[in-house]
Amino acid sequence: MEPFIDLNVRSKKNLPSKSGGDIEISPTGIPICPNGSKMKPNGFDKKLHRRKWRSTPACGCSTAKYGRTFDTKTKDDPRLFPKTSRGSERRNLVYKRRTSIERSNKREKVDYKLESGRHRSTLMWYIRIYATMICQHMDAWYVHQEQELGRVRLEMDAFIAA
Repeated sequence: MEPFIDLNVRSKKNLPSKSGGDIEISPTGIPICPNGSKMKPNGFDKKLHRRKWRSTPACGCSTAKYGRTFDTKTKDDPRLFPKTSRGSERRNLVYKRRTSIERSNKREKVDYKLESGRHRSTLMWYIRIYATMICQHMDAWYVHQEQELGRVRLEMDAFIAA
């Protein structure tokens, strides 16, 4: 399972790169040239598991026609350089699914006090979990019915106004 670690929003300074040299890494994981300009993404090397970056030739930090290149590896810092790039559609879908599961777990443990039950029997734990699941479904049905009722009210108000 691939970890999706949020960035540390308290970090405000650039870090030196682990490979040495004069390249710095921004708090969002983007390499920065010695001239201070951010590098552009230039693909992903699946064989070596690293993301490639390059600066524009107009930057002036390299004499190469193509511009200066730099690679970042996930194993160096999984928080800054995840396998699945931030902002990609795949990452957004997986992250959304994981957060909804965490909200469901919170609802069961905190709101319905699932862990505060003092049962010795596994049968009683199963009954308590089953009742919690029923309550979660009832909450979802209630929210859905409330939204549906709101839509019907809007239609009725528009009909009456016409």
